[in-house]
Amino acid sequence: MVICSITIILLSILLAGCTSSNGLSNVYLVSLQYRNTSTSIPDDPVLVNPGIVEKVYNVSHGNSTIREVRAGYMGLCLTLSNRAQLCSGSAAALASMVKAEGIQGNDAGAADPLNLIWIAQNFKEKIVFDGLIFITVVLTFLCFILLATFPGWHEEIDENGSEREVKPFPSWPVMQVAMGLSALGFMFGLVSIFWQHVNSSAAVTMSESLTYGAIEGRVGTAAMILGWAAVVCSGIVALALLIMILSIRILRELTDEE
Repeated sequence: MVICSITIILLSILLAGCTSSNGLSNVYLVSLQYRNTSTSIPDDPVLVNPGIVEKVYNVSHGNSTIREVRAGYMGLCLTLSNRAQLCSGSAAALASMVKAEGIQGNDAGAADPLNLIWIAQNFKEKIVFDGLIFITVVLTFLCFILLATFPGWHEEIDENGSEREVKPFPSWPVMQVAMGLSALGFMFGLVSIFWQHVNSSAAVTMSESLTYGAIEGRVGTAAMILGWAAVVCSGIVALALLIMILSIRILRELTDEE
């Protein structure tokens, strides 16, 4: 039950990443920021139009209002040039604030020259999917409820009149359902976090490539740790229930033979 609670807490923090600047801004899937240093033209014969590299660099290195955009499952966080942070579940609201800052500087387009907010919003809406994580949380919670019905230790008086502590076996159907829920939760969580890891890495690589290094991308370490830790905890619950069921089955078979 404790491990189930830990799994739910870890996944809840992961889902809530980038919805608030109070610590949750550090829980992000992908970070995109304008590179401070100049980008060199790649010496690659496949590059048909090398001149585009300098043009992209000139566009991106103006007086940008934002320095970094972080994308989570349910929100975005911006780091402005004055190091202030803004987080919201609405990309449109963040874009409006950035445009207002750009208008005050007489150049709304320079506020976000390569449209990092738009890129991060598309990543959040079209690439990542949080539905499987919600399913994992629900299945883990149902497993937690079933585990709460398992009988605990209590005292009984034996035929000799002495007290002893006994713990009855849990209900066989309840154990099977609990193991099924935990196994399903583990599989959904594994698929979701693996998908998250692959998509985040691919998005960072493509963003850097398509902007010729003008954008520097990072995969969120905290989000990956939370996700994989939750998967491990979910797997431990499923394995423990499987071992419990097999052990009780063997004990019952030995008892019946006697």
